[in-house]
Amino acid sequence: MRFFIIVLITLLLETSMIQPVSNTQPSKQDIPTRTKNVFAHKPHAHLYWQAFLHVANNNKEHAKTIIAALQANKPETIIDSHKTNRHALDTYFDEIFVTLVARNPQALSELGLFESIGIREHNAFLADVSPESLVQNFEDQKACFQKLALDTWGNLSPEQKNSLKVLRWVQKHTLAGQDFVFHDYKISQMGGILFDLTSVFTLFHKLETIQDTALYITRLQKIPEQIDQTIILLEHQKNLGIVIPACALEKVINIIQSLLPAKTTEHILYTHLAGHVKTIDPAQSNQILEQTENIIGTHVYPAFQKLLDYFKALQPQVTTNHGVWALPNGDAFYAYLLERHTTTRLTADQIHELGLHEVASIQNQMRAILAQEGFVDANKPVGQLVQDVAHDARFYFPDTPVGREQCLNEFRAILERCRQELYPLFDLKPSSQVEIVPVPKHEEEGMPAAYYLGPSLDGSRPGKFFANLRSMKEVPTYGMETLTIHEAEPGHHFQIALQVESKLPVLRRVSRPDEFNAYIEGWALYVEKLAYEQNFYSSSFSKLGHLRDELLRAVRLVVDTGIHKKRWTREQAIDYMYNATGFDRNSVVTEIERYFVLPGQACSYKIGQLKMLELRARAKKALGYKFDIREFHNAVLTLGSAPLTVLEEVIDQYICDTQA
Repeated sequence: MRFFIIVLITLLLETSMIQPVSNTQPSKQDIPTRTKNVFAHKPHAHLYWQAFLHVANNNKEHAKTIIAALQANKPETIIDSHKTNRHALDTYFDEIFVTLVARNPQALSELGLFESIGIREHNAFLADVSPESLVQNFEDQKACFQKLALDTWGNLSPEQKNSLKVLRWVQKHTLAGQDFVFHDYKISQMGGILFDLTSVFTLFHKLETIQDTALYITRLQKIPEQIDQTIILLEHQKNLGIVIPACALEKVINIIQSLLPAKTTEHILYTHLAGHVKTIDPAQSNQILEQTENIIGTHVYPAFQKLLDYFKALQPQVTTNHGVWALPNGDAFYAYLLERHTTTRLTADQIHELGLHEVASIQNQMRAILAQEGFVDANKPVGQLVQDVAHDARFYFPDTPVGREQCLNEFRAILERCRQELYPLFDLKPSSQVEIVPVPKHEEEGMPAAYYLGPSLDGSRPGKFFANLRSMKEVPTYGMETLTIHEAEPGHHFQIALQVESKLPVLRRVSRPDEFNAYIEGWALYVEKLAYEQNFYSSSFSKLGHLRDELLRAVRLVVDTGIHKKRWTREQAIDYMYNATGFDRNSVVTEIERYFVLPGQACSYKIGQLKMLELRARAKKALGYKFDIREFHNAVLTLGSAPLTVLEEVIDQYICDTQA
């Protein structure tokens, strides 16, 4: 579902849409520069980035040598070996990477590369989210792309050719979206600036030394500035007629209220630090926590309250739940988003019809299994029959802390069985581990049933499968096997961790859900189906759970296009999904409201899966006895996340190479 890995290639998409809506492009002279390279104040700043790239390209020892020379004030002893014996294209990719992160301290914290060589001062800052900074990012991104059109890169390896194709696709799609400035919702119940803000403190800010705690406290004091920038950004969007739907606005208000507990010592930004500081420095822990409590009370609470007041004042003005068709140039924007998320040229109408066909096909398979288990009623839609199954208490853990822990342990047991039974289908397996943890309490309400966070580039943080345990009625046991496969192994964790651990350009080793969704989510759904084909699911009900989840992805094709192209109401979409799938109604509401704020994203899963199944069938037919499913999986996974058009070219080449 959702896995938050640092936005790097995605920044190319998002920052291309941040110029003010106008018939003329903003010039650099019109907009002041607000954000600087985080090392701009230092002599020899470029050498810090040279060290950064060495770490990113698995040469940490040389990076440490550079930093040691800088700290000894002997920069003249540093030999720039980064470009030695490297292809110009690889160096160019690295230059793009640095350009995209150089002014984003939150991105640097999430990467964790500087910390691994003892550089931490960027952790005192937050990202600038002002319109001025975002326009500057766009100008930088345009400059980055200038060389991509060149055909004079010399001899390229197959991997380099693929990376060049991927970046050229990003370039073309990015520039095609420049008319849709500010159309993306910058804060919603599904993510955005507020989520990124809390995540940088609780997930990515290192807390290992006394310096880390000091930087954490300094960073807390920067929250009011970012909140002010956010409000300016939201107000600009509002003036353009771009405001999140009413149902999403209500959830955002609830999320902000959860970030304002009665006692500052109960705030997540306090409790997170408190959980580390006594280990870091027991002698000073009380003093540090007292200072933190004071800053949260004087800086953080007023800032969050200001944001809450802004949304509450906005609430009476936002009374509708429209799809993006209601935004300026909304139909064209949705077509753009469908191409972004599916990496195809399928129209909304084509996707809608494909969804209806897939829904009917999967429901027929489900009826057969339901009939085997005694759930037969030709007058009931499949959704009602699934609801009959769902009302059986044997499929749920107790809705208690003990029940939640039992649920997590069952997820972990399923993961171990995945390793025993599905590993033989793969040559490639990541070295990074995956942990199964609950969704943080303050994020439960708006979050989906599960999502995934990939491992850090330096290997210090494992991959994480987050399970939403807000209500155990939303976690039936018959759906746990397919969910584990999707989010952990061999789903997201295999694909994302292998990508992070690969020798791809660092620019391509990092990604996130709205970047090449059809590949990323298509892979996770593909392996769910692979397990079904391998008879992995342990009971008829678990098979039903798999088909129910696959049905969800088919239904998404119908409801996403229904909402954003065919102008379905929120209630119409909820009723259709509820009757079609039999999901718990609260889960359905969460899903539908997700589609309202992430238009097009939900279409990527099924589109990607169908393409991968099509390509596998093509390879089987062409190769006959030479076909080896492990080699097919190698071809898909070694590519890394990419447009489906590039994946198709890679599989066709794999077929030719195997036939030779």
